[in-house]
Amino acid sequence: MIGPVINSACIVTGALVGTYFGDRMGEAFRKKLILVFGCINTGMGIFMIGKTQSLPPVVCALLVGSLIGELLRVEYAVTWLAHKAARLFSKVGTSSRAPLEFVQEQFSIFLVVFCASGLGFFGSMQEGISGDMSMLLIKSLLDLPTAMFIAANVGGVIGALAIPQFTIQAAVVLLAGFLSQYTTPSLISDFSGCGGFIMLATGLRTCGITQFPILSMLPSLFLIMPFSALWAHIFS
Repeated sequence: MIGPVINSACIVTGALVGTYFGDRMGEAFRKKLILVFGCINTGMGIFMIGKTQSLPPVVCALLVGSLIGELLRVEYAVTWLAHKAARLFSKVGTSSRAPLEFVQEQFSIFLVVFCASGLGFFGSMQEGISGDMSMLLIKSLLDLPTAMFIAANVGGVIGALAIPQFTIQAAVVLLAGFLSQYTTPSLISDFSGCGGFIMLATGLRTCGITQFPILSMLPSLFLIMPFSALWAHIFS
C-alpha cells in the first residue's frame, strides 16, 4: 500500500508547488518534458515486454481485453465520469485566469491520467501480487511535475485528484494481494509482458504519435493470468 500513498503525496505536492511557482515554467519547457515522459513510458514498456514467458496468451489477452473494453465503451464511461467529477471540484481552488469550461476539461483529462492510466493499474497490481512498488514509484515521479504543470494553469484543485487516485490504486492492490496466492513466476512474467504492451502504447500516445485506446486495453490485465495458466496447462 506504500506505492499509492507516495503517488497521492506527489500529486498533492505538485499541485501546491504549481499553484505558487507554476508561472515560472515556460510552455516550451513543459512540452519537451512531456515528450520525455512519453519516452520513459515507451522504454519501460519495452523492458517489461522482454520479461514475457509465453507471448501467445499475452497477445490473446490484449486482443480479447481490448475487444471487451471497446464493447463496454470503457473509455467513454471513464471520460463521462471524469466530466461529472469535474463539476464538483472545478469551482473550488481554481485559477482566476482559467475559464470554468477549460478547468473542467483539464480536470477530466487528468482524472484519467492520474487515476486510470495503464501504468497506475499495472503498478498497483504488481505491488499487490509481488510487493514490487517500483512502477508506482516511477508513476509518482512522472505525476509530480505533471500536477505542477496543470496546477499552474487551473489552480490547486488538481490536487483533489489524489483522492480517487488513492482509492482506485488501493483497491487494486488489495484485490491483487488476494489473487497473489494463486500466481506462479510464469504467470507474473506474462502479466508483466501484458502491462508492458500497455505502457508502450501509453508512451506512444503521450508523444502524440497515435491515439491508442489505453483504457479499453486495461481489461487485458485481468485476463492475462487465466489465459497464461490455460496456455501452460495445455502445452505443459
